Amino acid sequence: MAEDFNFEKALQEALEEKVAWFDSNVMVEMLDNYRVLYSATNNVMGLLLQKGLITPDPYKLDKKISDVVIPEDSEFAESARSQVMGVRLSDYERVLDFLCNFFKFSATNMTLPRIKKLIGLNNSFQWGGLVVTSKHPNTKALADLLTNIRQGTDTMATGSLNGAVSAASKAIVEINAALKESSDLQRELYKMEVRKNVIAHSSFAWEKGEAISDVVQRVKRLFPSIMGRQPFYPELVEEIAQESIGSASIQKQQDLLSRLKVVHQTKTKKKVQVNTKTLIMEAVRNLAGMAPQLEGVSLKLRDNSALLQTQNDSPWEKFKRAFRKAFGLKPPAIEYPIPIVDTMTKTSTTEKINFNKSLADIGKRMNLYAALASRESPTYQKMEAQSEEEIYSFLTKQLAECQQMLVLLLGYDKFFKKEVESPNKSKVKGLTMETTSIKNTMVKTNQRKAEYAAFVEEQAQMKKLGIVDEK
Repeated sequence: MAEDFNFEKALQEALEEKVAWFDSNVMVEMLDNYRVLYSATNNVMGLLLQKGLITPDPYKLDKKISDVVIPEDSEFAESARSQVMGVRLSDYERVLDFLCNFFKFSATNMTLPRIKKLIGLNNSFQWGGLVVTSKHPNTKALADLLTNIRQGTDTMATGSLNGAVSAASKAIVEINAALKESSDLQRELYKMEVRKNVIAHSSFAWEKGEAISDVVQRVKRLFPSIMGRQPFYPELVEEIAQESIGSASIQKQQDLLSRLKVVHQTKTKKKVQVNTKTLIMEAVRNLAGMAPQLEGVSLKLRDNSALLQTQNDSPWEKFKRAFRKAFGLKPPAIEYPIPIVDTMTKTSTTEKINFNKSLADIGKRMNLYAALASRESPTYQKMEAQSEEEIYSFLTKQLAECQQMLVLLLGYDKFFKKEVESPNKSKVKGLTMETTSIKNTMVKTNQRKAEYAAFVEEQAQMKKLGIVDEK
């Protein structure tokens, strides 16, 4: 009994240490990889929406989730591909958003049923095997859609697409490896709970010479009254018996403690040579986070404008439109009186804004930022070839223009909500979600830009003082 007690104590301590290590290492890395997957999915969806290959999910904002939900992966008619894939990709992205912002990544929360759900989610789209011959409907359909972009002439879109797919594929591999580790740990945590609650219960006692299968049956009969609705895993109970009374129990105990042991590696600190160009290029790449939001803004602005134009579609307007069509005349520019609020003085003025030009400007910015997401894209490589001063100037200019664009988008949001008449007000698509995301991306980009500037300034000061970093 002393040996059993010592093993139980050693096992409990090993599990506690393993859980603590898991939370501060494996779970942190898994969250980071899900964020990479979420960003890559956003980029792919943005490109598909931009090219008109999928239809936005009209009920996206009405769907609420509180746990992992696996998107549908059943067969569907080819004629419905745009609508179906729009919904399924949207559902997939929504779950990833939930994981990145609301899910608790911890060893205790990563239960076996939840791990099974996450594996199912990861298999919704086979990012590492996007081929048109795939047996998985979602993967096959996505591969078909991406082929349309790759066979086109838009090299920036192709570069951005390939970078996003590559990032998603690598992230999935890392996540699945972490889930395998999580599953192994959960098995041992489950076994410990059974040891503490069932095996140690007064109603249970080891019987000399008892067969392993008989132990499993006795634990099974006692299990519901003690463990409630928790699932019963006979193979894990069998492992407990093998580790406790099996012919090789001592060896199995040692093997288990060895597997759970956390190896703390002592790292020798080295002076890291910081590549300042890498710092400033990371700030530039951060702009890519705006591309999906700009796509959403563009779609909503078009819909809101169409709603307002329909509202003002009088018989006279219909006659003028028919007249222009008959004689091949260009339609007049659409101009809206947009309220512009000065960010410094908080004063508001109204400016006539060319709507089509606004959409064109947003589209150009979206394409540019999407291309910067991939290091392999010609746009990114051309940017990287410039001097740090030129890149810094480009970044400063972009942030200033984005601020002006943000003010304009807020004005458009206010304008459409006010001008559309009551019967159709519920159909107006607000821009709050997209403008908030754009603002957050701008803040993060500006922070990285400031970090670069501070580091360069520090280097300059050290050089003046004659202090040189050792290599």
